[in-house]
Order: sequence, then C-alpha cells, then structure tokens
Amino acid sequence: MQFIKKNYEKVILGVVVLATLVLVASLPFMVSSEKKKLDDQVGTVIHPQVHPLQPLDLSKEDDFISRAHNAISVNLDKPHKMFNPVRWQLKNNAPYRNPAGEELDKLVVTKISPLYETYSLTGVSVSEGLPTHYGIGIKHEGAATVQGRNVKTTYVSMNQTTNNFTVVAAEGPEDNPNTVTLELTDTGKRVVISKDRPFQRPEAYTADLLYPPDNKSFPNRRKTDTSTICFANECYKIVDITEREVVLLQLSNQKQWTKEFNPTNSTTSATSPLTQPNPQ
Repeated sequence: MQFIKKNYEKVILGVVVLATLVLVASLPFMVSSEKKKLDDQVGTVIHPQVHPLQPLDLSKEDDFISRAHNAISVNLDKPHKMFNPVRWQLKNNAPYRNPAGEELDKLVVTKISPLYETYSLTGVSVSEGLPTHYGIGIKHEGAATVQGRNVKTTYVSMNQTTNNFTVVAAEGPEDNPNTVTLELTDTGKRVVISKDRPFQRPEAYTADLLYPPDNKSFPNRRKTDTSTICFANECYKIVDITEREVVLLQLSNQKQWTKEFNPTNSTTSATSPLTQPNPQ
C-alpha cells in the first residue's frame, strides 16, 4: 500500500497508457466493423431484396366481363302496369275493371308472306351502229298501288346505270344472250338473270290477321293500306310489317302495338326466306 501511495501517479499513468494501447489496437477492428455495416446498408438500398408480387385478384373484373356478355333487356310490356295501366272506373258507386284495350290481345297474326322485287331479262334490242340494249323488267310487288305492281321494262346499254341497277356483263349471242349480270346500286351485289331465271328479293310483307271472338279475318293486309282494321269498338292502322311481326297504330289514342307472328297460329305454311337464291 505504501508503494501505491508513493507511486499512485505512475500507476494511474500506466493504466491510462495501457487503456490507450488497447484502444489503439482495437481501432482496426472497429473501423472494419463500421465499414461492413455501411456496406450492408448501401447494398440494402441499391440492391434491395425483392419479394414476389402476390397474384392479382381479378374476380371483380371477371364478374363485370361475364355480366357484359349477358345482355339485359328491359321488358315493359304486359303484365307490367307502368306503361300498361289497368283501367278502373266507377259504376253504381263501385269500382270495376274496364276491359277496354285488352281485346287486342285476342287478335292473331295467322300468316306473313313476302312481297318480292323482281329483276328479269325481257328482251334485247340490237341496232347496227348502236350499242346493244338489254330489256330489264322490274316488278315491285310491294308497291302501294296496283299499277305500280306491274312489270316495267327499261332498255339500257352495257355499264349504264338506271333504276337501281347497272348491266355489267352478258354471256352468249349478242341478240339472244344466255345470261345478263346486273350490279344492284343499293347493295353493290351482282346477280345473274336470264329470260327464265329472274332474281327476286323481299321488299315488303303482307299479313293475314284474325279476331276469333267475332271470327273476323283481315287477309292480305299491307303497311301501305289506307283502310283500317276495326274490331271490339276500336280501329287500328298497320304501320309496319316485318318477317316476324305486325305493328298496329290504335287510332283512338295513337298508341302503337306490336303483334308477333307465331307459326303455330298459321293456317298455312308461312315461313319465307329473307332472300330468294339466285339460280346460276
């Protein structure tokens, strides 16, 4: 103890020197450790660990697409009452249901037949020094008047356009060709005709209707008819006829009604093609 008391300053100095030497000796290891930490941090920022993405949940989008493929139609016809209200009236101080307007449901479309537009070769005119003229007969069965349904012949030369057609080719003798090719102006379609093989296509329709309660029939009705269809104290005018339905205008309230053609109601076969094939 006397030695420490007499030399305590030297002891303290020795301890400080020893600690300094230990610290200096450990500096390379400390620097190396810090450098490694810095390198790890730099590597984490520059080259981060990328985790694989989770699979996308497209169930909602797939549901939207599947719903888009299934068209939704809104049917506001009967039995919906918004646009087809039931008529209630007061009689003898008591409400009762007025059946007026429901009689149209009993009207039946029994037949729908096509009316054709026909192109035919009716003759040929050959004159010396003049181009050959081909007589093309056109018949409109859907015309509004009886006179308009007669065959009208027009003589035209090659590549001349008139009355919705152009003669573009002819095969066979000049004065008696076997076939003549027409190009229809409205569709651009080319059709081949001859004297015994015309070309036909539907341009309108006629409809046969029947009202069973009174056994009233309305045959061969056209959309161009000026006469009306009257039954059950109501009158209707035909405003359109398609291959599958008849559209009626109720004159009392200007409301339109559509009557679909059901082949099971047909008394005769009423199926007809949209276009009649052109025989070659």
